[in-house]
Amino acid sequence: MRSVSKVRGVLKNIRGLVIGGVMLSVVLTMSACARPGPGGGLETVKQAVRESSSAFDEVFVEEGLDGFSRYLFVELGLTDETLAADALEDALRAIGETVPDGYESVRLIARGSSGDMLDLEEPLEASGLDGVFMIDPKMASIPVESLRVYADQS
Repeated sequence: MRSVSKVRGVLKNIRGLVIGGVMLSVVLTMSACARPGPGGGLETVKQAVRESSSAFDEVFVEEGLDGFSRYLFVELGLTDETLAADALEDALRAIGETVPDGYESVRLIARGSSGDMLDLEEPLEASGLDGVFMIDPKMASIPVESLRVYADQS
């Protein structure tokens, strides 16, 4: 009888260790995906893009999570209804120079002065930036490493 209760006690301890291990791995996984501290460098990106060209009157920067991949969302607000290639290139360099570590990609959109989203496919193609994935003609996903290389080449 005593051996049965010893076995039950051992099994109970093992079960507790397994559950504890699972809980620890969940906590560690969640903390790895946690947001950086207040500001987290996003204000730096916003300011750099805004100052990169007079074509931008408003810049919105936010972070997002797609599964376990962190991305930076950047919305360019233009003073005009068209996005000049040189203004886009200046914005891409500014993002590449200031994007904080920990992000895998940047999702980019541009809005004209009326608030309508603008096509990005042709201006991005003309920029020569590698690795651009067009989610649709008005939204692009760009690997952070490609933006950093692009900024360094200038």
